[in-house]
Amino acid sequence: MDRTEPVPALPSRAQTARADPPPVSWQDSLRTKLMLWFGLLVGGLLLIVFVVAFLIARQLIIASAQDRTRYEAAQTAARLRASMESVRITGTSMIGLFDNLSLDRASTIAAMEALLDADASAVGGLIALEPGVLPDGQPLAYYVGADRRGVANRDLLAIGYAAHRQAWYRRTLAADKPWWSEPYFNETAGSHWMSTLNLPLRARDGRRLGMVSLDVPIARWSELVEPLHRIHGQRPALFAPEGTITLHADPNLPFKFTLQRYIAQAGRSDLVGMAAALAQRQRFEFTHMLPATRETRYSVLEPIGDTGWGLQVSMSHRPLLAALKRTIVQLAAVVSLALLLCTLLVRRMAARITTPLSDLTGSASHFAAGEFDYPLGQTERRDEVGVMARAFDNARGSIKRQLVEIQDMSTARQKLESELDIAREIQLAMLPGARVLGDDAWRLQANARLEPAKAVGGDFYSFFERDHHTLWFAIGDVSDKGVPAALFMARTMTVLEIAAGLGDSPEIALKEAAHRLLEGNDTCMFATVLCGLIDARSGEFALASAGHEPPVLLCADGSVQFIELPSGPPLGIDEAEHYPVWRGRLRNGDALVAYTDGVTEAFDADQRPFGGERLLASLKGSADPGSLCGALVADVHRFADGAAQSDDITVLSLHWAGSDDASRSQDCVAQFFRAPQQRARLPELFDAVGQALTDAGVDRERIDDVRLISEEVMCNAIDHGARPGAEHEVTLELAIERERIALHFRDDGPPFDPLAQPAPDLDADIDERPLGGLGLHLIRSLADEARYAREEPYNVLHLVLSRPDAGG
Repeated sequence: MDRTEPVPALPSRAQTARADPPPVSWQDSLRTKLMLWFGLLVGGLLLIVFVVAFLIARQLIIASAQDRTRYEAAQTAARLRASMESVRITGTSMIGLFDNLSLDRASTIAAMEALLDADASAVGGLIALEPGVLPDGQPLAYYVGADRRGVANRDLLAIGYAAHRQAWYRRTLAADKPWWSEPYFNETAGSHWMSTLNLPLRARDGRRLGMVSLDVPIARWSELVEPLHRIHGQRPALFAPEGTITLHADPNLPFKFTLQRYIAQAGRSDLVGMAAALAQRQRFEFTHMLPATRETRYSVLEPIGDTGWGLQVSMSHRPLLAALKRTIVQLAAVVSLALLLCTLLVRRMAARITTPLSDLTGSASHFAAGEFDYPLGQTERRDEVGVMARAFDNARGSIKRQLVEIQDMSTARQKLESELDIAREIQLAMLPGARVLGDDAWRLQANARLEPAKAVGGDFYSFFERDHHTLWFAIGDVSDKGVPAALFMARTMTVLEIAAGLGDSPEIALKEAAHRLLEGNDTCMFATVLCGLIDARSGEFALASAGHEPPVLLCADGSVQFIELPSGPPLGIDEAEHYPVWRGRLRNGDALVAYTDGVTEAFDADQRPFGGERLLASLKGSADPGSLCGALVADVHRFADGAAQSDDITVLSLHWAGSDDASRSQDCVAQFFRAPQQRARLPELFDAVGQALTDAGVDRERIDDVRLISEEVMCNAIDHGARPGAEHEVTLELAIERERIALHFRDDGPPFDPLAQPAPDLDADIDERPLGGLGLHLIRSLADEARYAREEPYNVLHLVLSRPDAGG
């Protein structure tokens, strides 16, 4: 039951009076909070400014350093290219002299010496000629050294060096253009690391005459790269045409590793792109990180002309940003000191605001103790504090008035709760108690249980006897909860009981109730209802549903199943033309259980519903008809496990016990058929009836009898009962039981009792007999039971045929 506790009486002033409140501690003071918030706000803004400024300055410094690195790399590459170009020009000049002048051995060597003296980079050169090129016809392999660099001349053939057989000679002889060798240690040229430019010597007709080579010490190019070392954080590297590391900051790498080998052994995956660009003699710039030190560097690879050599210039970010970080730290220290001074000043200024607020706080504490006549200052101020003080003064008067109103409301609420308790008792008193109908041969026991979610609810149930062996029953659920639902529930119960007395069919009761409840229903409330009646002598029952949950059939053997009966709309929404009736029969020990959605939609703490499967499982173990409803409700509460009840819970059960003769027709199969508006389509309906009988195992002869009866009754109803231009309603409810077949015909034609018609004279001559009557006579002859009733606006004909194939 959802009920609010009464409001307790207010304490007296003597009970709540207390001393002045203690002063506010400094950490809770508004001044301290203003100071801290100001410091945090300004500090946060300054932090954002510092971060943005640092990022911008960092980006500008890095961009400037990258521009400088690109410039230094381009300038150094140009110097190296000029040096190498001068060597190439020296070699080309030697070839030009040989081509244009017929030089002998001595003149060739002299020309080579003169050119070497003029070259600033080369320290020596070799001229090698094939046999038959010189006038004397002898081959030549002579090394010319530059005297000024201390390199002596040597006749290689004279000392037994087979220059013409060397791989570099064969390569040059076959080459179409000059090529630079990888660095090598040259003892001939003064025991230095050298690189040699090799130029092929060809006759004008293309004959291979020999070669000219010029040796350049690596130290010469180291001198040209030296300026790059003077820039802090900058490191150069020089690579030979085949990738040999010639110059590098790490002294363990030059002349020992190629770039590809170094990448593989040192795990320098950051240099893979540069290695590919070097192989393709393309310019390349990139930012990368050293794996060992996690140092970020910016590198530029400049190819040195078409020589195959490459220059890498690398700039570290670390020294670039070190000065910036020092400046930022110094500036942050100065700003933090200034911020601290400003924060202290703000705290001192805040005292001028918080002092009058403290006065108001003291007055408010007296108000909280119930001392509403305590003096209140600061009301004459013209600022926000004055506005707050005047608001306190107005609130004081308002609180006094509201205290009186609360006392009145508390009294009224207690009175309302008392009235609701009385209304609950009245509502529960409206519900009937358990019913027991029967004698020694049969017994019908009706029980129910209702638990409202609030003091009063919208669920209901009802039992009332039409006679000593027929029981009407109903269960319903009104939309909404509380007092409105309880009032609509009382009206619905009254209307249903009156409507049930108007006929013998649950459909008539629901149609009449729907009509009456629709009148004056401006609140648009509605109720779902399951209505029925049961013959306590045989266990036969009829059900009709107005949007209600399907009932459950609990068999004597413990099996349970939902009865899926057709339904019409809820009561109070609309007037339905038809509420289909479902007919069945209870066996000895069977029970029919109806319920409201408060059972299946009861939720636990995890918002999981009780549901239909748990409902069937709970009923499956129920044996005692007197405790069945209470046991189901208890299972629902155990499932909810303390969760608040969200809806009314109602359960109704009908338990029937009788002799074997009274319960002989079991395992009922029920189907509903509606005649089509087009008479030509009636054979389809009759075929469906025959198929239902065939599926139920009825023998062929009895199927033909049922089909003959159905054709006679339904065709007569359509031909003679339908109003011209209006739609007709002709239905058949077919119940196939183990020992009998029940046919329930209904049509909306004018009143006509086929059982009251006179029997035809079968002995008279056929020409003397009046037309008609034979079909009705045949129906009476085939049916074991037949009864007619007029249930406005319908003719209702009920026929029962035995099943000879039942074997009993």
